[in-house]
Order: sequence, then structure tokens, then C-alpha cells
Amino acid sequence: MNSGGAMGAQSVTGHSSDDGDAQQLWDAILASPALQARLGDHCDAADFAAELRVIAEELGLDLASAAIEVPAPDPLGISRFQGAPVTLGTWPQIGWLPVRAVPGHGAPAFDWAWFGDRALSEPLFEDSVNRVASRPLSRMFRTRTDLAALIAGAAQEETLEPDGIVFHMSRCGSTLVAQMLAAVPHHIVASEAAPIDALVQWAVTSGAPLDQQVAALRALVAALGRDRSGNARRFFLKLDAWNVLALPLFRAAFPSTPWIFLYRKPEEVMVSHIGMPGLHFAAGVVPELGVVDTGNVLSIEDQGAAVLAKYLECAIEHASVGGGLLVNYADLRSAMKSVIPQHFGFDPDADELAAMAAAARHNSKVPDQAYADDTEQKRAAVTSAVAAAVKRHLEAPYNRIEALRVGIGAGG
Repeated sequence: MNSGGAMGAQSVTGHSSDDGDAQQLWDAILASPALQARLGDHCDAADFAAELRVIAEELGLDLASAAIEVPAPDPLGISRFQGAPVTLGTWPQIGWLPVRAVPGHGAPAFDWAWFGDRALSEPLFEDSVNRVASRPLSRMFRTRTDLAALIAGAAQEETLEPDGIVFHMSRCGSTLVAQMLAAVPHHIVASEAAPIDALVQWAVTSGAPLDQQVAALRALVAALGRDRSGNARRFFLKLDAWNVLALPLFRAAFPSTPWIFLYRKPEEVMVSHIGMPGLHFAAGVVPELGVVDTGNVLSIEDQGAAVLAKYLECAIEHASVGGGLLVNYADLRSAMKSVIPQHFGFDPDADELAAMAAAARHNSKVPDQAYADDTEQKRAAVTSAVAAAVKRHLEAPYNRIEALRVGIGAGG
């Protein structure tokens, strides 16, 4: 794919962006996945600069008098509010993925980082981003595309359509599903990718025509599903919990993609959030999506229970749109042996089953720790305030979704 487009600020100190040798080197790197791979392997700025000089010499270019300055690491992502060194009118070369949404003119733009053929093996997409976005190549050649360029690029590259989408209630095993699927070497799993969150929020609040929302979502998902290794066969999305509120948008964008909705006994989910609150428990969480009217909620327990109830109600409401499977956390591990993979269109072979089973023996969020069932611990931690909030907000929708699951024979 051509990486043409408008280039931004210089990154080789001592040369203007139109200086001959420096510009030729810049252009050569932007156009060559092979050169990017050589540079992308370096984590140390000095090693990166040395490799840059070797490449320049191989190309017959003179950087002898140039001081190469690699931008400093940016763990907080503050650079998203500044200009990018490279701006393109299409996607960058095959090793790059969109990693952060940045403010645009009426629609988000996206900064990309170089991953090469590295698998997204961490529990969350942001964990993978933190490992690679700080590398010198991604810092020096940080690339930005606006929404129009993102959509245009999708028409120029074949990528994998998602084979399955994971919606969930929160704190109910979705990361386990993602890690088990990602354990299969030829799978791509994008787990709670922040760019999707930003685009969905834009889509449902912008008033943009549905076809534009769909085109934008399809393009972003396609970019995350790039077959960077050349060996990928399946691609899965695991979304943040609140994305279930946009389930109709995902169905419009991917009408033939099967999806699941995971949920768990409300008391257990509530205890998890009370111990370590997620954004779902913050007053006014995603208010533009109508999650909860915080003016009528007086406690963190009520706030969280009202949000979780909204997720359950949305899954119940849209279960009839087709393609869905409801799965209770109590059935999850057995369902991952056959029910969920088959719903996603594949029968795991022996090697795939072994890889998924090995992943299941580890804590899904902290893979270097062994898995330990915490169900009884969570039930013992239920307070009277949690129990009361569950009764007020969650008991009825939980009973309804259980009846619906049992009624259609799903997830068991």
C-alpha cells in the first residue's frame, strides 16, 4: 500500500523537512515496511539513531553532520493534543495500528503506532499500546490520519472481518474470553481498544448520518484487524462494557458477525467494582449515552447498580436483533470449550483447545498469576448497601436475562 500523504514536522535535527538527504531518508522509511521493521525492533534511542545512520549510508545519503533527536517518551499520551510528525491521507504501512483518538474538526482523528508483526497478547489493547508506542520509531514517526483518511484507507487494503464481538456486563469474564481466544497463534483479538470507544461516542452523539457512522466504525475495526503477521485467520473484538449501549450500531456495521453478551450475578459484579471502582461507577458516566440519571442516584452502590442494570436491559432489548448468544459467567469456562467458539464459527482443534486451556489456568488480567475462583470471596463481601442496590436496580433485569437465556437454550 502506498503511504503517500502530507508529511509534518521534521524529526532529524539540523535539517529542514525539505532538505535533500534528510527528506529522502524520511520518505524511504515511510514507504518501506522492511526499513520500519529494522528500526522498530530498537527500544533504545541511541541504538535507533545508530540504525538510522546505517540505513542512510546504505541508501547513499549523508547524515554525518545531523544530530538525531528522538522525541521523549509520552506515557500519558499528551502528544495527542499536539501536531503529529507525520500526517497521511491514507493508512500507514502494514505494521501500524491506530492507538489513540485525538481531537479533530468535528470528528476524531487517530494517532498510529508501529507494532510490526507483534501479537496483541496483553489482556487489554492499552497494555499492548504501552509496550510499543514508547519505542523510538513510533515516537519519531508518529502518524496521524483524520476520519476521512481512515475511511479512505480501508478501501485500499484487505483486512479480516471480525469473526465475533464480545459484549459484557463488566467484571464477568470478558477478559478471560479475550485471553483464551488470543492464545491461539493465528487469532487477532482487540481487547477494549480505546479508539473504538472514542469513535462510538462520536458516532452516537454527533448526529452524523448512519451510513457515515457505519463507514467510520468499519474502517477503524478493519485497521485493528490488519493481518500484520501474514498468518491471521480469525479476528475478534472484546469491547468495553458500555459499548453494549451501541449494540445496534455494531449490528448495522457488522450484520453477519455473531456476538455474545456475558453477565454475572449482580452482587458479585458490584463487589468487584466497590473494591476497585471502574468508570461505570463514576457519577455521570457516559451521560451522553443516557446511561443513568445521576440526579436520582444518591450512593455509589445505587449509581453502579443503575448503570449495570442499563447494560442488562440493553442486551435484553436487542437480543432479538440476531446473531447473539447470552452467557452466564457460571457457564463460561465450559462454554469456551465449544459453545462460544462454535457460535463464532469455528470448532477448535486439539492445538487450539490446548492453547485456550493453558490461558484459562492464569489470571486473565495478571497472566503471571494462577487463576483462582473468587466467587465465594465476592459473595462473602456483599454488604447491606450492595444487596439493597441490587434489589432496587438489578434483580428484575437479571431475572429477565436469565429467563431469556434459558428460554432460548443459550450459554449452557
